[in-house]
Amino acid sequence: MMQEFSTEFTAKNLTGNAGLTHFGRFTAKLGIRRLLDELITIERGDTATYQVGDIIMMTMMGALAGAKHISHMAFLRNDSVIRTLFNWTRFPDDTTFSRVFKLFDHLHCNELSEVESQARKRVWSKKWFGRVTLDMDSSVIGVTGDQEGAEVGYNPKKKGQPSYHPLFCFIDETRECFHNWFRCGSAYSANGSVDFMKECLARLPKRVWKIFVRADSAFFDGDLLDLLESVGAKYLIKVKMKDLEKKLSGKNWAKVKNQPGVEATEFMYQCHGWKKARRFVAVRKLVSVETEGLLIPKLTYDSFCYVVNESDTPWEAHKKYAKRATSENWIEWCKNQLAAGTIRTDDFWATSAIFQTCIMAYNLLCWMMLLHQRKHLSEEPGTIRRWFIHTPAKLIHRARRYILTLPINYVFKDRWGEIENTLSALSF
Repeated sequence: MMQEFSTEFTAKNLTGNAGLTHFGRFTAKLGIRRLLDELITIERGDTATYQVGDIIMMTMMGALAGAKHISHMAFLRNDSVIRTLFNWTRFPDDTTFSRVFKLFDHLHCNELSEVESQARKRVWSKKWFGRVTLDMDSSVIGVTGDQEGAEVGYNPKKKGQPSYHPLFCFIDETRECFHNWFRCGSAYSANGSVDFMKECLARLPKRVWKIFVRADSAFFDGDLLDLLESVGAKYLIKVKMKDLEKKLSGKNWAKVKNQPGVEATEFMYQCHGWKKARRFVAVRKLVSVETEGLLIPKLTYDSFCYVVNESDTPWEAHKKYAKRATSENWIEWCKNQLAAGTIRTDDFWATSAIFQTCIMAYNLLCWMMLLHQRKHLSEEPGTIRRWFIHTPAKLIHRARRYILTLPINYVFKDRWGEIENTLSALSF
């Protein structure tokens, strides 16, 4: 039986988001606030209470803490410990957040992207790979209401619902979102894929000597393949053609060893408008066999086809493509756990800027975990938020210094200390 108790709201200098202080230290090490002030050209005036950098920093910390709407920023507004340690003597109301983000246009969103790129270079200077895998994907963010740019387009889950249709590029080795485009919902999946890829390739450091691109059918485009081949990149891209099933039905299929009901084939094919023929590989899996009333059994298959420029067998290529599913998880983490596309206004470029800010918050988490201990990269943001960010603490001011006191029986004490030591030793 539970003990009887009463409730009082009298405790002071308490926080439930103590882990945000580490992200504050990390952004300071990266110099993100200085980059925001230097690169974003929105003029607020010296007398403005809040500069653009203030709003971006607060929104990133809010997304990390779990905010899904501008109104959720109230959790930080009323957190005296976080405000003290971040030197947020004042904290804007909801309308101020919206008003500042509505100052963004296409140019300013590009500037915000450059802030992230500059921060990324500093992270990569500490830890990077000579071979990278770029996982390309598009996604749908459905909306309710009347937001600018939310239009009816491709939406497999809720047909006819207005939505946004962003493009993503993730790096498999670090799981960070390397590049993104926030687009109207009516944008066709392949629209701008070549230009998007050009921007991704331009962002890669010169010391990357091998590039492997893995992409869904939205990136099945001859011009895109020409681009990748011109820079020596390898690719594995899902095929999208109207008469694909008809073309596959006429091929010679061979059984895949140790894979019951699985067959594979490969062939050279030149699509309309292409400059040359390319290698296609396909796999089909037997789903059902219908015999009732039939002289010849009717076989039903699930088919998968890819265009490749490596020597993998069809089955090897199919298994390699299946690993791209992790990038779909990362998109969902950005959307559902870091509020990318969830925190919205009625202005398209304002929503785009907030979207990019949430993506940068996600990348901060990836970068900090990467530089700390790679084995923790498997944890999703919600898990890290529960054990690390949402940590209760009390702030004490003693002998002209602040001390953040955590519970004596905090279960992740060792991991907290390891991250604290990593950040203390980190310099760029």
